[in-house]
Amino acid sequence: MSERAFVPRASDPRDQAFLDYWGRVIDWSDPAADKWLAHFEQRVTECRKVADAIARHRPLEGARALDVGCQTGALACVMAERGAVVTGVEPEDWVLEAGRLRAKGWGVAATFQTATGESLPFASGSFDVVTFVDVIEHCRDADACLREIARVLAPGGVAYVYGPNRFSPHWLKSDPHYGLALASVLPNELGRRYVEWRRGKKGYDVGVFPVGNHVANVLSRAGLELVDSPVHRAKRRATGTLGANASRIEPLVRAWGQARLLTDALFTLVAVKPGSERA
Repeated sequence: MSERAFVPRASDPRDQAFLDYWGRVIDWSDPAADKWLAHFEQRVTECRKVADAIARHRPLEGARALDVGCQTGALACVMAERGAVVTGVEPEDWVLEAGRLRAKGWGVAATFQTATGESLPFASGSFDVVTFVDVIEHCRDADACLREIARVLAPGGVAYVYGPNRFSPHWLKSDPHYGLALASVLPNELGRRYVEWRRGKKGYDVGVFPVGNHVANVLSRAGLELVDSPVHRAKRRATGTLGANASRIEPLVRAWGQARLLTDALFTLVAVKPGSERA
């Protein structure tokens, strides 16, 4: 990987060692290198929103939390800061090193280890919270990852899944990773060739984009119960607007929520594992 001598000062001083490291390992020949450097530094803001959403369903204080595809550790650090006992996993140890440096800079205890989402090295029921954020389209077998998430989740635990919708009109003209029209809907091999041709550079770090309703179905088949989704949010909005009268148009509201689950640029699903929490 090519290096650049200058890395900007971190907006949060706790992240400076992480940012210096990432500046050494990032590929500066990539036209989007500056974009990705900024993205990983600024992930903390979005991850705090994720932590807020999880806390509405399960307090993070004292929770055993697993971040599948933890990237550079932003969400792991945020959950650890809020009192969770956090483990982050990634397939590549050089990425995990960024998380370790970030956690050290933050002064939080988080464990990072090499693993794939398709085969998590943990016993069934090991975690109270499992997150799968902005990574599902990079997995070799997304369905296997979702089943593993359900397996390692303890009864009463919460799974938080977030990703891009394959057929969203939003991505047809510009995909979220490379800014290229139609890249997200092409089969993987064709997509790789197309992206490499347009960018004039080898390398394509994206698999098959998921579809929100399929992800919801896999979670349900794996034994989890959805408690928040575009369908749930559509029902809440209808109830807030129409009160008791919302029941009269429930089929229409459900259909609208299902349509959003299929076509929103990004879907968010929260599911729980039936049963009582650990004593």
